[in-house]
Amino acid sequence: MKQNKIALIFDFDITLSPNFQQKVLFDHWGMSEDEFWTKSRTNQANGYDMEHSYLKALVDLGNEDDKYKLSNDDLYEFGKQVELYDGLSCKDGERSIFDDLTDMLNEDKYKEHDIQLECYCISGGLYPMIKGAFEANKIDKYFKDIFACVMDEDKDGYINFPKETVGHTIKTQKIFMISKGVLPSLNSNPNDVNKLISSYRVPFENMIFLGDGQTDIPAFSLLNQYGGTSIAVYREEKNKDGSIDEKATSKNYEAGYKLAIESKRAEQLLSADYSSGKPLKMALLHNVRKIADKMVVEFNKQT
Repeated sequence: MKQNKIALIFDFDITLSPNFQQKVLFDHWGMSEDEFWTKSRTNQANGYDMEHSYLKALVDLGNEDDKYKLSNDDLYEFGKQVELYDGLSCKDGERSIFDDLTDMLNEDKYKEHDIQLECYCISGGLYPMIKGAFEANKIDKYFKDIFACVMDEDKDGYINFPKETVGHTIKTQKIFMISKGVLPSLNSNPNDVNKLISSYRVPFENMIFLGDGQTDIPAFSLLNQYGGTSIAVYREEKNKDGSIDEKATSKNYEAGYKLAIESKRAEQLLSADYSSGKPLKMALLHNVRKIADKMVVEFNKQT
């Protein structure tokens, strides 16, 4: 198996989007974020894990009042309203970092060896909302697979029970699926992730993972252990006039530093801004090129 693929793997909330995706639901309902997350934390206190806690809160709201009922199609449409960070969207003719990464790997020395970039999203959020956000911003073509929570629907077409949830350690399972090529886009059997293999479709050292919070720690640790690249991001807080709120941003930075750098879980901690000239964009371009150059050296040795 020719190992010519680079995997760029993202968390979603706060990593690709400045807000938790569910915020668009709360805004539509006229509900405060704190009101909803208090319900979710109550479920956690009663023994539910993080993902089941918020999914139960969503279902319970719909059971209490019809105005909160949601179908998967509703979630997809709400997902189209989810904001992404600067430098990610391709809508309205905007140029995205994904365009720049694609152009870079179209250079002759990489095309000669058919070096390919595959993007993935692994999130504890909702699959239909992430799909809607990617399609609305015209970046869905860059993502090979999305791994996120999926809800079943009742006989009336409303979400009522989780089919799949993606939590802390499940993120590492999905990374193993990517490495072995056990993917929905390839119509793989998910159980094949447990098979012994002689060659990885995407070796860990050819992976870059970006995340921001506690649920990303196992993924950071996995890639660190096996030679991959890990980048932690933090959110810049803005004042009403668009300027940086330094006090709030410093708080986010300090939390990220303790989570990722001080604990040696990630190699870098950068502001979540993917636009031109920003450190995160330059870091991604640098790391993808570094991996691609290493591939070229290895492929040339074999010829």
